[in-house]
Amino acid sequence: MEGRDLEGFHANFSFGFVRKPQVFHPLAGQTVHPYDECLVFVGTDNTNIKYLGAEMSVRLGIEQEEHVFDKPSVVVVPKGTPHGPVFVRRIDLPIVHFHVGLSATYGASQVGAIASPSSGQRYAHLIKPVITHPESRPDEGGMGYGKVLGDDGVMRPAEGGVGPGNGDQIVWLYGNDLENFNLNFIWGFYSRCGKWHRRGETHVHPEEEILCFVGLDSDRTDYLGAELEIGMGKDSERHIFNKPTVVVCPERFPHLPIITRWVDKPYGFVAIALSGKHDSPWVEA
Repeated sequence: MEGRDLEGFHANFSFGFVRKPQVFHPLAGQTVHPYDECLVFVGTDNTNIKYLGAEMSVRLGIEQEEHVFDKPSVVVVPKGTPHGPVFVRRIDLPIVHFHVGLSATYGASQVGAIASPSSGQRYAHLIKPVITHPESRPDEGGMGYGKVLGDDGVMRPAEGGVGPGNGDQIVWLYGNDLENFNLNFIWGFYSRCGKWHRRGETHVHPEEEILCFVGLDSDRTDYLGAELEIGMGKDSERHIFNKPTVVVCPERFPHLPIITRWVDKPYGFVAIALSGKHDSPWVEA
């Protein structure tokens, strides 16, 4: 999806599943974008958000420096950095791959051809573990997530009383985790009914945000496995959905509450906000 699909949202976004060993990339050779991009690879085992279930590698830089990883990871690609292909070397369970490009329009050009990989550590810092770093959380926005962060870098909001419908396990990366991109995102697993937040009813962000509700069944990309309700706008206009859905929240657009009405199977959630921080002031107490 691009900005034209998302009410002018200033980023492009994709979500999908990888189910078998393969090599993939949108162009032959290496790719360069005129904007910053994150490539995110996470698992589908909703009992363990730190488990990828695959071994992968990605090549970075014109040197085609190859880096291998087997844990949930985000590949941070500053604009103008040649990257790719991505190699799925081994896969035990289907994995999720989503990307965020910081431009309303997807754009890419080809650089060179696939050559033999090189070794080295020049680009190693661009492979980041998908965990929440306590020192990287510049604010909580009054949402109460700080008290539910475990020593393993995983937040468990539903268990910690943030709200009964909130995540079983979530991870949250901020701009200072992502080479200071104007971006922060959440990935999480959800399986419980109820309201997501106990604090207030409606909040806003100073930046644009999209909320992405996705299923975890790699055979049924149109299946969410749950039904949710969300309030939108100053009058908290209620909308109900039970299929994979993206909710677009422009700058300072009031939204929430989110209420999970029923769950047949655990589902996933991605929130993408176009700022390195995540300020979430409540409009109503």
